[in-house]
Amino acid sequence: MLNLNFNPFPVLATQRLLLRQATPNDAESLMKIRGNEEAMRYIPRPRAKTIEDALANVELLTNGINEGKSINWAICNAANPKEIYGMIGYVNFYPEQSKAEIGYMLHPDYWGKGYVPEAILAIEKFGFEQINLQSIEAKIDPRNVNSRKILQRNNYQFDRLEEKTMVFQDEELDSEYYIKYKL
Repeated sequence: MLNLNFNPFPVLATQRLLLRQATPNDAESLMKIRGNEEAMRYIPRPRAKTIEDALANVELLTNGINEGKSINWAICNAANPKEIYGMIGYVNFYPEQSKAEIGYMLHPDYWGKGYVPEAILAIEKFGFEQINLQSIEAKIDPRNVNSRKILQRNNYQFDRLEEKTMVFQDEELDSEYYIKYKL
């Protein structure tokens, strides 16, 4: 059985990162990330154009945490936790399969520095040990070569390709799935 009680919110730390809950005080940083076309290129979600959009996103994330439906962390500089690089989390839980779907995004200013793989390891450990997940799944746009490389370096195995599974801005999108099992 999955442990989906995230109160108090689990703050995670790595050598360079602090993974913490996003709050309304982070709205400006989140707007810059979720409003960045490069950061959002392969994420089929509306772009944040205003502080209100970012605040609505924080509320959505908080509700997911409170309802045990998802949990997302702000990826922050460990030395300055107000500096947010991006977001990472379990965007969906599948309790009947003891599985969760991982998702992440990073502002382009922080690409290529190894922050996402480092954050993935931290939330995997939390997911397998604290939530009691048996597997973690990632769904990516097949055109997102960098995300595929990150998943493969983190030992995710290709699972399947599903064609035309979503529509975003009148474009039918395929989804490529990767999975990692608890050892």
